[in-house]
Amino acid sequence: MRKYSVQVWLYTRYFVKVMLDNVSVLLYTVGLPILFLGLNLNGYFFKTVSLVQYTKLVLPFIAWIIVANTMVMVSEVVLLREQGYLKQYASLVVNPSVFIISKAVVNLILVGVILGLVAVVSAFLFRVAFVAVLWRLWSVLLLVSVPIWGYCLPILSFRLRYQTVSGVINVVTLAVMIGSVAIGHALNLTLTNITANLLSPVYLVMNCFSVLVTGDWRSFLPGYLVVWLGLGLVGLVSYRHLQLLPEEGL
Repeated sequence: MRKYSVQVWLYTRYFVKVMLDNVSVLLYTVGLPILFLGLNLNGYFFKTVSLVQYTKLVLPFIAWIIVANTMVMVSEVVLLREQGYLKQYASLVVNPSVFIISKAVVNLILVGVILGLVAVVSAFLFRVAFVAVLWRLWSVLLLVSVPIWGYCLPILSFRLRYQTVSGVINVVTLAVMIGSVAIGHALNLTLTNITANLLSPVYLVMNCFSVLVTGDWRSFLPGYLVVWLGLGLVGLVSYRHLQLLPEEGL
């Protein structure tokens, strides 16, 4: 266990270093969500927004940030495989999951920074309490991290050519987001709707934030535990079917 932890720490440091070395991509990754936030919600600038309104206006956007960044991190593991690194390093690491856990930690750090900036911008533009928004956004990130990783990990179970990885990730992300919005407009979904929380990370993110505002844990917690265990199981099964050989090398 100690060797595993040391390897996760070393690869996490390595992935963070790679991320920091590419400043332009880092600025794009951090800055683009803030830009989109401003473009989509400019009609609410400098107006007092309640936390209930904030849930409806901003949290779908937060869901996109979390899902998109998680998909990107999973796709980077796929790219490692297609470049032969998973097979090459399988004998060097305690377990190939070292790469996944390291990427998950990097993703947590990166999205945490983005959400911190979102809280700053929200306090300035929407006149909401900075601390009240910040701790709720970070809490949501922690609450949904395992389910959303479980949601994304099935991609690792499929063989994908190097050139098609980015396209597949973009299509999946858009399908999840657009599908969630379409279903939301068609149906009146409630906080306790387990199916909606299980199938759509958008509703899971929104409902986690909503329960942190209302405190209605008694209604939400049973469904959340079902989602956490269900998607956690999906992630575990996907990992059991992790492909180590690159598609183009077969």
